[in-house]
Amino acid sequence: MRWIVLAFVAVIGIAAGLAPWLYSPTVAKSALYAQLQNATGLYVAARGYPRLALTPRPHMTLEGVVFADRNGALVIEAEQLHGVLKLLPLLTGRLDIDGVALVRPRARLDLDRTVDAPGAAARAAAAKPASVEAQTTDGFRLGVLTITDGALRVRRGGAEYAAEKIEGALDWRKIGEPALLTGVFDWRGERLQLLAWIARPGLFLRGDPSVVTARLDGETLRLEAQGVAQTLPRAQYAGRVAGSAASVREALRLFNIDVPLPGPFSGAQFSAQAALNAREAALKDLHVLVDGNAFDGELTVRNEDGRPNVSATLKSEFVALKPMFADAPALVGPDGQWSHEPLEPPDLGGADVDLWLAAAHARLGRLMIDDAVLAATLRDGALDLSLPEAQAYRGRLKAHASFKPAGDGGLAVHATTQTTNVDARAFLWDAFGKEAVGGSLTSTLTLDASGATIADLTKNLSGRATLALKDGEIAGVDFERALRRFEKRPLASAQDIRSGSSTVDRASATLLFENGVGALQEAAAYGPGFALSLTGDANFAERSLALKAAAREADGAGKPREKGLQMVFDLAGSWDDLTLAPDPQAFIRRSGAAAPLLPEPPGPESGRAN
Repeated sequence: MRWIVLAFVAVIGIAAGLAPWLYSPTVAKSALYAQLQNATGLYVAARGYPRLALTPRPHMTLEGVVFADRNGALVIEAEQLHGVLKLLPLLTGRLDIDGVALVRPRARLDLDRTVDAPGAAARAAAAKPASVEAQTTDGFRLGVLTITDGALRVRRGGAEYAAEKIEGALDWRKIGEPALLTGVFDWRGERLQLLAWIARPGLFLRGDPSVVTARLDGETLRLEAQGVAQTLPRAQYAGRVAGSAASVREALRLFNIDVPLPGPFSGAQFSAQAALNAREAALKDLHVLVDGNAFDGELTVRNEDGRPNVSATLKSEFVALKPMFADAPALVGPDGQWSHEPLEPPDLGGADVDLWLAAAHARLGRLMIDDAVLAATLRDGALDLSLPEAQAYRGRLKAHASFKPAGDGGLAVHATTQTTNVDARAFLWDAFGKEAVGGSLTSTLTLDASGATIADLTKNLSGRATLALKDGEIAGVDFERALRRFEKRPLASAQDIRSGSSTVDRASATLLFENGVGALQEAAAYGPGFALSLTGDANFAERSLALKAAAREADGAGKPREKGLQMVFDLAGSWDDLTLAPDPQAFIRRSGAAAPLLPEPPGPESGRAN
């Protein structure tokens, strides 16, 4: 009996509390509008009057709801609004919203205009820190906002960005209490999940520090941050950041960023301690894994007069350089000649870059270098690469190359290299798969070229190269043996020269490049029993050699003998199919039996007209 009485009293109380709203839709609508406007600072309008329902919780429903700020910068149109009501205030005749659910809201935000919405958040932001006003605004009650099947379009600088199929919730009970935003949405064809948490939103809105946590998860990327942040006028963040991406290029495209990265940048992961503000983003204690390479160091991005400036200092135990050249144009075409495909160099003028990398070991294909320092500088679209120091093949290596755009989509290249006491046999094997020459190699190379294709670059090649070899060997030829047999069996010695090897005490050569052709200057080699001189040229444009070599008898130190024997041969053909061929007339002339087969040399009268 007692429970029946209590239930009857409760029903009477609810009915009494609901009476004003049941019989006065206008009053209910005005009360609902007043609370929404006070909380958001937005104008509110709807097509009809609210409908009241008691189950499963007391709530009011509005159809065709529109929110807008004073400048029209933010407009939200929703098919329905469900306002969840608190029960106890309702029993006393007051309308107190505990939460709002928007069904199919369509929001438009124009960031080129100023959003003018003097709601609770704006009032908290305008309050002076540690004031009575701040304390009052921080105590303002909000609630929970949920969104079902929403959409957002943002316009900025003429560009438009869209998020579709938004499902989310903002749990923010009071201005001064923690706020949690969770949601999922479609962005540029990918489903992303967002979480953001602010420990002290009131302080945060007034520009004071607050602990924050944020995470963005998708199939393409994952980003997270946990630290302390402030808003304007001293907007900044300090704390941990981390992320990963299956492809950095695809991840950047989600934000409409197209960066000409050196390589695929796949399987990327990073973590760092970050200090971010409006002008600079500094990453300390940076750990990066990308394309199978691991780096540690620091990276800073600065905004210098509206232009990004990126500087990084990194180190690595081992670096595979091959992925960094994955997008480089093919050097050789299907026909085995230099490629005629347009180079189409990327536009590198969007930022300035300074990169310094120290690698204990680095590899490009089979080429290995140790204790290397690599530097990259990008200024006004011109790329400068340098290897100021490295250990390689028991010697030292230095290199430098610069690339800048040329006319008609071409490229201008300047390159220099220097080797000191490098093991030539090991170097040539790793670089070209050949072991033709061994010894300690010291060299310099300076090249300049320009063109719109690789073929054009080789045709326009100019520069200079010097080579010096000591304590070495030439594989596949035995000059000393061939010269010993040349006098007695000259024709047989032509075969002897194609086998064995020749010890080289010292050798040197100078090449002068012009229009893709390198002309040999002062090329000579000396070894036990022979002295070798070479003339001719190397045609880089046609990938061929045309050299004539003369081997003379020499003593054990390689000093040519007076009136010593001399044999001449040609080294010619394409780079892929070189032929070592003795000069037939020289060998036949040396053979007494075969000499009569040669034609008589022209006499003094042969050049006169009859």
